[in-house]
Parts: sequence; C-alpha cells; structure tokens
Amino acid sequence: MKRVMFSLIIVLLIPGVLLAAEPTMGVYFNGFLRTSTPVLLTQFYGRLYICQDSYYVTAVEYALYTPSDPLHTQFVIIGVDYPDQQVLNLGDPWTGHSITYYPPLTGYPTGCDRLCTYTCMITVPCMFEEGGFYNYPLDVGPHPDTGMLRGTYSPNAQLFDITGLRSLICVIPVEAEESSWGAIKSMSR
Repeated sequence: MKRVMFSLIIVLLIPGVLLAAEPTMGVYFNGFLRTSTPVLLTQFYGRLYICQDSYYVTAVEYALYTPSDPLHTQFVIIGVDYPDQQVLNLGDPWTGHSITYYPPLTGYPTGCDRLCTYTCMITVPCMFEEGGFYNYPLDVGPHPDTGMLRGTYSPNAQLFDITGLRSLICVIPVEAEESSWGAIKSMSR
C-alpha cells in the first residue's frame, strides 16, 4: 500500500513541478540563443521572447547587459520593432526597458511570445587578429530602477518573476572529425 501511495504521489507531483517552471526571457537569433557569425558592420536581427504558458502577460521590465562591452560600442542596437499588441514602451534596452501589451500575450500555441525585435550590428569581428575568440555574451537581466526582471499579468496586474537567459552572438567554430556511417552505427550497439 505504501508503494502504491508513493507511486501515486510521484505521478501527481512531477507534472506539477514541470508546469510550475518559471518563465524565461531571452534574445533569440534565427530561432536560437546564438546566431551564426554575423558580418562586421552588417545589420542582423535579435528577437526578445518570453517563454511561458501560465500567464496572460500585460507588461515586462528588463535590461540588456553585455558584460564584456559595458559601453555598448562593440555590439550596437540600431532600432527596436514591436509586435501589434504593444501599447506603450518606456526607456531603452540598455538603460532599462518597460513594455506593455494589450491584448495580453498568452504563449499560445508555442509557449513563447515575441516581445520586440532588435536591429543589431557588431563593430568588432568575432575573431581578433591575434587569434583570440570574442563571443559577445548578451544577458537579459533586471531593470536598473527596480532591480527586478519581472512581468505583470491579467486581470489585476499581479507581478511574476522571470529568469533571464544569456545569448551568444558568435558561434564558436568546431572542427568535426570525419567518420563513416558504419562507425556511427557501431557507437549505438
């Protein structure tokens, strides 16, 4: 009987824990948290998404941080484009950005909603002449005025916390070793 009760608790507990995951916010390039290596001084796009399926999101507040480029001279945001649901935006991504939405963002059907799209550019190539690699880490973090990375949801503008993600602008080139299909199949035996 104890085993049955324990099994039942586990079966009911695991989906609840998985569904209670905290919402995340990150800048995605071509559908990933990293982009292919961008061309120097050429525009490319980064899309800020919130991934969640528990709230009807009416607003978010955040800031972008580039730990290796605090003055934002090597990774530049040229412009910001908003979805049709955007009602009001205050500030900018570097100094603290707040955006409101109506109708609320639901995450339906994919679990993610686009908050805005950045037109970006890099002024220093991904590879330095000395052969060192520069990756342009880009963090979504707390709004400097409140110290919080959070959103509000409908119907009464209740607050909820968001986990910020790190994006990488440049892809590290990885050398692959050539192998035959037979060698690959033998690995799964």
